[in-house]
Amino acid sequence: MSRRLPDAARLPRPVYSGWACVWCGASLLLGGAPAGRARGQIGAVCLDVDVYQCLPDRGCAAVVESAPPREGSRR
Repeated sequence: MSRRLPDAARLPRPVYSGWACVWCGASLLLGGAPAGRARGQIGAVCLDVDVYQCLPDRGCAAVVESAPPREGSRR
């Protein structure tokens, strides 16, 4: 399964700097795996950057987002 990476110009600083997961924003202090290259630009400035995700064995908080909503919860 392939997910589209967000626009590099819209990434929060920790994600853009490689310190946090591109999907869930969790710290990658204990390691991360490459997620791909986020592309973007502002005017003539290219903002393309390699981004990272949680390691598969540690799980990603973004997996929780894909779960069906609980009964009575609003999304």
